[in-house]
Amino acid sequence: MNDISFEGQHAIVTGAGVAIGRAHAHELARRGAAVLVNDVDRGGADAVVEEIRAAGGKAVANYDPVGSKEAGEAIIAQAVRDLGGVEIVINNAGVRGHNLFENMTEQQIKAVMDVHLMASIYVTQPAWKIMQAQKYGRIVMTSSSSGMFSHQGLANYAAAKAGVYGLTKALAYEGAPYDIRVNALLPYSPDVGQRKPPIPRMAEEFAKYLPPELAGRLEHTVSTPEMVAHMAAYLASRACEVSGELFSVCNGRYARVFVGVADGWLSRPADKVDAEAVRDHLAEIRDIGRHSTPMWLFEEVADVARRV
Repeated sequence: MNDISFEGQHAIVTGAGVAIGRAHAHELARRGAAVLVNDVDRGGADAVVEEIRAAGGKAVANYDPVGSKEAGEAIIAQAVRDLGGVEIVINNAGVRGHNLFENMTEQQIKAVMDVHLMASIYVTQPAWKIMQAQKYGRIVMTSSSSGMFSHQGLANYAAAKAGVYGLTKALAYEGAPYDIRVNALLPYSPDVGQRKPPIPRMAEEFAKYLPPELAGRLEHTVSTPEMVAHMAAYLASRACEVSGELFSVCNGRYARVFVGVADGWLSRPADKVDAEAVRDHLAEIRDIGRHSTPMWLFEEVADVARRV
């Protein structure tokens, strides 16, 4: 089987000046892509561009903050002008604004929503039109295990990352006729307990589920940015035929994440349905022993229709 190659392709990676974004940019460039390295940290973006060029690759830097429509359009315009096109977009940029919900400020909410969710829309939309016209594209979103499963101190982040999941599903459906595949990563970061500003009570909560003797077993597979980049490279490639799916990368474990619907309680026309009936059937409603994983809303509705 042939190696995955991005020769002749053009990629945009947001937040690519450090950590996971940097690893994405290097992995795509190593496999032949010309990469637009976006980061508001000019030094970080420039350093990654120089590293890629020193290794024989092609890259340009972009410093636009991703959280506005104008910035998204400028990023795509530069990719077309300086690289020659857009086949791949990896929405990776992020900011942190940890706080308990009752203490969370408006600025913490807005900043996180803008950079994680709105930027995924603003950067993708102008690229989308190009991909539709060329009938090809690969988009990799970045959701989060802390978003989909979450914990204390991340209400803003969880809301944004769950929104990225919904965006992924919607665009996967709309992109199917154009061979545009849209998937999302849920990378686990091993520094979750040491972030600045710190997540309140994180160490105490982790200790409830991951005592020291268990944490020690993960030492040989601690997540690295490169581990995430391998998954991203596949999802960004022509080899990727799946769309609308989420993939967790956690300490060397790669796995699909999915939303399921329990078979639940199917009321009959003769049944009296009220709050008391819901209470009385709650065990059946909550039982996930029998469930389905609809890909689209239409599949969920069709499944219920068949049962009726």
